[in-house]
Amino acid sequence: MKVRIKLFQDYKRYHDTPDYELDLPEGTTAGAIVQELGIKGPELAYLILILKGKRVLDDYILHDGDELVFAAPIGGG
Repeated sequence: MKVRIKLFQDYKRYHDTPDYELDLPEGTTAGAIVQELGIKGPELAYLILILKGKRVLDDYILHDGDELVFAAPIGGG
């Protein structure tokens, strides 16, 4: 199955391009992609995974054609 990955903010440094496609086996979870990228420390603590405009958790099972976005909360005031 093919899944598009989009990396924003500090997560861009975990891959040579911030927008790319992966060919993955059925049953792959969002958390498996996080582990594959090696995201850890504070960036892992603040990581928000977004799919179709909604937040998903690490155990979300990806499907063919999904677009998984890696972002951090944005604050202001």
